Amino acid sequence: MELTISLPDALAHRFQTRVPARERSPLVTKLLKKELKEREDTLEAACHAANNDQALVNDIDEWQSFDEDISK
Repeated sequence: MELTISLPDALAHRFQTRVPARERSPLVTKLLKKELKEREDTLEAACHAANNDQALVNDIDEWQSFDEDISK
């Protein structure tokens, strides 16, 4: 898949002058994978923390009971 992105001129120039054309796509792929993994790990940690927060779990249970009462 091809993707078009915009970069600041100075960054694009540095990229083009320091990374050979044949290495650009693999480098961008590597950097994106690393960044996405970090973001996914952060999100996963936040989900685990939320799921282990007993006060939040209690609040969710309470709100869900309202839904059950309404649907009856």
